[in-house]
Amino acid sequence: MGKVKRADWSPKKRATAVTLRNEGYSYQQISRKIGQGVTASGVRKLCVRFAETGSIATASGKGRKRSTSKKTDRRICRLSLQNRRATARDIVKVLSESGVNVSDRTVRRRLVSGGLKARIPRKKPFLNPAQRKKRLLWAKNHVSWTLDDWKKVIWSDETRISIFGSDGVFYVRRRPGEECLPECLLPTMKHPVAVMIWGCMSWNGIGRMQVVNGTLNAARYIDEVLVPKLLPSARDMFHDEVDFIFQQDGAPCHTAKKCMNWFRDSNIELLSWPGNSPDLNPIENLWSRLKKAVAEKHPSNKQQLIEAIIQSWYHIITPENLRKLVESMPSRCKAVVAARGYPTRY
Repeated sequence: MGKVKRADWSPKKRATAVTLRNEGYSYQQISRKIGQGVTASGVRKLCVRFAETGSIATASGKGRKRSTSKKTDRRICRLSLQNRRATARDIVKVLSESGVNVSDRTVRRRLVSGGLKARIPRKKPFLNPAQRKKRLLWAKNHVSWTLDDWKKVIWSDETRISIFGSDGVFYVRRRPGEECLPECLLPTMKHPVAVMIWGCMSWNGIGRMQVVNGTLNAARYIDEVLVPKLLPSARDMFHDEVDFIFQQDGAPCHTAKKCMNWFRDSNIELLSWPGNSPDLNPIENLWSRLKKAVAEKHPSNKQQLIEAIIQSWYHIITPENLRKLVESMPSRCKAVVAARGYPTRY
């Protein structure tokens, strides 16, 4: 049997060795009594360390010398912050030009220890300077709104839902060579069956949904959405007790002169809205929940898809969900201000 390393001694074995030494046994006698590869020199070193430190634990080693200095570590993190898309190999190349030779793996470890982990970037709408300025101005103008102000708003939006919609990130377990088995694939379609829907929500509840066929223009928007869906939804939510504020985005069919005249004639107040701002519209959070719920029903044709959408819309959304979304508006405005108009986490 080979000798057992000192680091492999159990706490019980170490305590036994120290106890026997205190009772007057020699190092050789202790090694023979314990056995199991324990040597006299090992016992001596353990007893000396116990006398010096009062502990039988293994002293922590100094470890292998780091291949980079603290200065280089800071530079690695700084290079990553200067170009967020730089790979470890890109950073290695820059360092080598200044005479610092490290491996890709070392750079990755230094970045992780510096809190810079590789992550898939979130997809957000592109915002030009003018759009960022409008978003920032809007957020500053509304950051002081109270919850009672936000409770008056009816939020609206359109979204497209397809049969092969995403139901979130998931994984499959497979063996080598099984990547093309049907049960290991995520099927896609070039032109999947999909429907466009319009919906609205407020603090008081969800509104009536409209399935939109074809492209909306101003006339169809009024005849198929505003009159038959928005007005009844507003009555359901507010019972004619409060003058509501209607939110819509800046789509051409929404802001056409004919629609603006209709809103004015109907005495409906519109909420000003900055372009490319889904993070400011709480109904966007409902769309993601709705699409996941529809995908879980696995509709196989357009009729089943529409039925799944309607059933999910009226059954998965609770009053608590709506209130939390509306209550988040002050935080959304503050986030846009803090980001100077750039996209936020919402």
